[in-house]
Amino acid sequence: MGFWRDLPPAAARDQQREVAAGGYPFTCAVLDDVMFDADGEELAEGSVEDLLREMAPALRRLGVTLRVRTVSADEDSYVVDINGRRCLVLDADDWRYNAPWFEATVRPLAVVNDLLAAAGTPVRVFTLYTGGNEGKALLLDPAVVDAVRASGLAGDAELPELPLDDR
Repeated sequence: MGFWRDLPPAAARDQQREVAAGGYPFTCAVLDDVMFDADGEELAEGSVEDLLREMAPALRRLGVTLRVRTVSADEDSYVVDINGRRCLVLDADDWRYNAPWFEATVRPLAVVNDLLAAAGTPVRVFTLYTGGNEGKALLLDPAVVDAVRASGLAGDAELPELPLDDR
């Protein structure tokens, strides 16, 4: 599937052996340029724009040029504009009734996935430990996640998830 295609052959073989020996595939060095810290608490407290700016160079290589700005960030609502699309990150009800750290992670990344789909790339943003302080956002081909799932190398709780905004 090309997971290691951009690595020097010796490095690719080393990482392949590590995974084959039971190593966790989503901590491979090959992902260093496409894995980003997505701390749910920080995102809920106003750092969505920072995360997306950090992801911008990798997204540009996939055909998506991000334009991001915070529209509002107060106790009533946190809204960002992503390429002209208004994204409600959080509102007052999320703090009362929902999981705000989870929502602040999923909603903007779901917009980015829409942009990736429009760009025609199979790659999507996946999340690990969604909404937690150790949260991660990864740019992956879904076929890689499917292959790891089928291989049994990682349990369901350790597989990246596709963030979908159900609103």
